[in-house]
Amino acid sequence: MRLSTIVNKTSVSIDLEGVSEETYKEVGIRLSKALQQPKVKNREAISDAFIYAVRQCPSANASDLWHHVVYRQYCDIFNKHRPEDPKQSWVRASGDALEGFLQKWYTPVLKHERVRIQALIGAVEKRQTLETMGLSKTVGQGKLDVALYAERNGKYELFGGVHVKASLAERVSDDVPASRAMMERGYFSPLWTLDVKSFPPPHGDLVNRGELGSPTNPSEKRKYIEEHGEFDDCFSANARTQPSIEKTPSGKRIYTISLGEQPDDFAKCVIARVKTWRSGKR
Repeated sequence: MRLSTIVNKTSVSIDLEGVSEETYKEVGIRLSKALQQPKVKNREAISDAFIYAVRQCPSANASDLWHHVVYRQYCDIFNKHRPEDPKQSWVRASGDALEGFLQKWYTPVLKHERVRIQALIGAVEKRQTLETMGLSKTVGQGKLDVALYAERNGKYELFGGVHVKASLAERVSDDVPASRAMMERGYFSPLWTLDVKSFPPPHGDLVNRGELGSPTNPSEKRKYIEEHGEFDDCFSANARTQPSIEKTPSGKRIYTISLGEQPDDFAKCVIARVKTWRSGKR
């Protein structure tokens, strides 16, 4: 479909490949119904709408679904039902919503390998997970988003955690110390992102190109992975993200994943890491 919207008093049209007008409208209806219910948390409304969009549009760019289908309609609809600023509400709720999405989306894929993925909602869960890793005194309490557990010898144990960012503008550098500390202790520490970034008019065209640059013209954020190895690989669900070439200076790579094709490279890397961990290696 072709989405027409007004940004900064300028009319802009965006091509959303793989998205039907029926799905676009249904996402808005679902958001509206959810936000009308006082017991439904904002993060749940966002997460459920995103899950619906990805399921209905498996060939679409998931990052565009988040940015142009869910986010824009959420902001248009929100203050019709709740007395808050919609953009501030999105800032507060969308991070938890995306982490909850990862738990719901990857659980069916990973459970067959006896792997559990758990969104860490709230300071208590984050602190307890870092305490289990022995890192609570060395890194900030809010520097881990999703925990990974795997069954070994009849018991589920923590073997890693995922740093989740809708946009790499969300101070991804703040996650670097925690990721380094996790890797030093042998924990799996990948970065998962939608790599959302577009520029509005009058200087931009709203095309969601992301922030990772290219292997030949890397951004500083790409260098976090390919040059410095600050994370155990990066998995981007933005179809416009350019993946790494086969070899990088750090040995860590950027993968472009399609959420509609499971297991994607993120799930495959988790499963491979678990097999190594079960063999007694880190």
